[in-house]
Formats: sequence, C-alpha cells, structure tokens
Amino acid sequence: MNQEENWPGADRASAPDALANRLIPLLARNARVLAAAGLVAKLATVAVAVVLAQGLGEREFGRYVVAVAFASLLGVVVEFGTGGYLVREAAQKPHLLGRTTGLVLLLRSALGLAAVAVAISLPPLFGYERTTSIAIVLFTAAAALRAIGATFLSALQALERLGDVAAVQAQQAVVGACAAASAIALGGGLITVSWVAVGVAAASVPWSWWRLNAARHGPIEFRVGGVRDALPVVASFSSVALFSTAITYLDSLLVHAFKGDDQTGLYGAAYMVLFALYFIPTVYSTALIRSMSQLASTKSDTLAWLHSRVVCHLTVAALPLALFGLVGSRALLDLLYGEPYGDADLALTLLLASLVFTFPGWIAAATAYAVGAERRIVAIVAASLALNITANLLAIPLWGIEGAAAANLATEALAAVLLLALVWREGVKLDWIAAVGKPLLAIAPSVLIVVVLAGAPLAVPLAIGAVVYVAGLLLLRTFDAHDYDFLRAVVGLGRSDSPQEL
Repeated sequence: MNQEENWPGADRASAPDALANRLIPLLARNARVLAAAGLVAKLATVAVAVVLAQGLGEREFGRYVVAVAFASLLGVVVEFGTGGYLVREAAQKPHLLGRTTGLVLLLRSALGLAAVAVAISLPPLFGYERTTSIAIVLFTAAAALRAIGATFLSALQALERLGDVAAVQAQQAVVGACAAASAIALGGGLITVSWVAVGVAAASVPWSWWRLNAARHGPIEFRVGGVRDALPVVASFSSVALFSTAITYLDSLLVHAFKGDDQTGLYGAAYMVLFALYFIPTVYSTALIRSMSQLASTKSDTLAWLHSRVVCHLTVAALPLALFGLVGSRALLDLLYGEPYGDADLALTLLLASLVFTFPGWIAAATAYAVGAERRIVAIVAASLALNITANLLAIPLWGIEGAAAANLATEALAAVLLLALVWREGVKLDWIAAVGKPLLAIAPSVLIVVVLAGAPLAVPLAIGAVVYVAGLLLLRTFDAHDYDFLRAVVGLGRSDSPQEL
C-alpha cells in the first residue's frame, strides 16, 4: 500500500507537486534546527525572567521590565528593518551579499551610537529614577551590539545556513541566561544584570562574524554611496519593525506610568510567557522567508499554497494555547514565579487569546514582505499602533493590567485581519476553509469540555480536550499529505531527499 494512503487527507492535488516536494526537505530542515534553537532560547528567556522575578523582587523586576521595554524600542531603531531587507535582497541577488551586508553594518553602527545617546538623555526627562535610567542605557547598548552581531546572522540566513544561525542564537541565549542567573546568585542587582547583558552582547559580535566567515569566503564591502539608494526600501522595513516593537512594549511602559513598578512586574511576568511562545511563528517565518522571496518572483501558485498551509499550521498551534489560558493561567504563573504573580492570571488569559490572531498574522506579514508589499504594511502597523495607544490610554486607568492585555488582544486582531487582506489583494489567495475554518471547528468541542469540567483537576479537562481536538483535526482532514511529509521530515522520519535550494 502507498504510504500516503495511511494518512487522513492524503491529497496532493492542491500543491504544485514537483516544487512542493523540493521545498519540504529544505523547509523541514530549517524548521527543525530553528525549533530546537528557538525552544532553547525561549526556555532560557523564561528561566531568566523567573530568576529575576524571584531574585530582584516585584518592584525591582518592574524596573527591569521598563528598562528592557525602553531599550527594545530603541533597539529596533538600530535594527532599522535591515535584517529583512538583507535576507530578501541577498536571496534575490546573491552576488550582492557582501555589499548588502556592509551597508547594513554601516547603518546599524551609526544608529547604535545614536540610540545610546538617546538612552542617556531621555529617561531623566521622563522622570525615571537613577537605577532605571542606568539600566536603560546599558540594555540599549546591549541591544545595539546584538543588532551588529545579528547582521552576520542575517547574511547566514540569506545563504540558507540556518543551522549556523540557530546554533549561535541558542548559544547566546544559554550564555546570557547562565550569566544573569550567576549575577543574581552572587547578590547582584539590576545594574549588575544590565552589565552582564552588555558583556554577552559584545561577545556575540566576533562570534557571529566568525561563523559567517567560516561559511563564506567573499569580502564584506563597505560602500557609503549605496546607503542613499537603499534608504527608501530600508525605511519601509524599519517603519514596520518600529511600529511592531512599539505595540509589543508600549503597554508595559504605559502600565508603569499609570500603575507603578509593582503592577508592571505582574504584567511583565505574564507577558514573558506570551513572548516565549512567539518562537513558534518566528521559527516558521525565519525558515520560510528566503524561499518565499524566491517564489514570489517565480512561482506565485506555490507561494499561495505555502501561505495557506502555514496559516493552517499556526492556527492549529494557537487555538489550544488560547484555550489553555481559560483554565490554566493562574496555575502556570504560580508554577513559574510563585506568589504574587498568580494575580496576573486574567491578563495572561487575554494575552494567550491574542495568539489566535498573532500567529497567522505573523506569517501574513512574512508573505507580504516576500511579495514586496512592505510599504503597505507600514500603514497597517501604524493603524494598529494608533489603536493600541488609544486603547491602552483608555483601558489601563480603568482596568489596570487586564485593560492592557485587552488592548493587546484588540490590536493583534486588527493587524491580523488587515495583513491577511493585504496578502489577498496582492494575489496570494488564502484557502480560508482549510486554513482557518477546519481548526476552528475542531477546537469547538474541546472548548465545551474545558468549560464543563472547569471544576475538575486541571489535567482532566486539558487531557480530554487535547484528545478531542486531535481527533477533530483528523476527522475534518485538516492536513494534506504534504503536511504529513513535512512533519515526518521535521522529526527526522521523512524522505531521504537532500534539501535543495529553489
């Protein structure tokens, strides 16, 4: 019997077979190495958050959240959207990789110095006390150094060397987590942790350069004259990155402004859980973006198929996470952080619900980048940011961190709808029934089960709901044969085909 017939929904008619069969080993390899590294990195991130929350205390941890949020906003100015620009340009014009890498390094170095200068001058004007102000400067310096090192990783990504990218990212995360934990164990406070972040970020620059140099023997070219020609495109990427990062971190700053350090610490603890889960769409988008950029100019039908399948995968992943938030938020926060962080349970419930929109919206943005619609994304993300600011200003004074989480949910919903509509208008048609409709139908009985069994031990509704959800996905034939090939390849059980570039 043909192996494909053993799988429900084994229908390949919807995909251009020859190209899809070449794509699967490549994308599965990328996803496998990125998932392993992403899991390590996010576990390290959560571990650091737990150690800092317990070691610094609620008030000092709130200052840490503010400093990281402020530095992250300045860090995206340093990055300036150039990572996506480098990968797309080098994927479509590989002979210009050295020149594009040099251009990005020039931009990030100059912007890094400017960001540190801003970090020195702005916090006192906002009334931040001395410890928070110093931490902001140090975390901003660390962000600038990481951006410079990440330039070499983007070049590796353009070379389809995602194994090297994943290894460096995992190493940086583990070293950073161990260093921060050691600082706390030795009695250090927020400033010590900030200096540790600078040291780890500084070490990442030569290490990332060495990995790129080992993979590529061509020189990096520094041509100042090329900056002017690249700026219009880079500015579009930058605007999207800046607005997106503002949406991610602005709510923490506004919670601090309205509610102080303690509530910011609670919200930061809940948000760290959400942030850790972002590794799932990050893995997909990073694994796919180079191939998508090539398909956009050569095989639009395959791009549409790939877009639909990935939206389906991410919707399938997001729905049970959102459902878990209904019943498991307090238990998770208590397990990770202890008292009093369980008081952020409703905020975490709302944040996890936003994943239903964030996950598919993430891949829609990657698809829009691939087809060259980054300037249209700017308007979408700007509108989402305007909604986020307005909603936070109205909701936080009334409902505190729960209001901030609700504003985040509304923002992600708007962004996802607009991004999916943009991709549709660009000719990449989403199969709504297969990608979204079937997962929603499959999760519906599980929602009912979790609600009815809410009084039972947490493991009972979760286990029954999970079994029913998986059964629903299979009965509805949510996945096609290519999906199963992809899954087998990710776990190392797929065909022996060597990954090939498109």
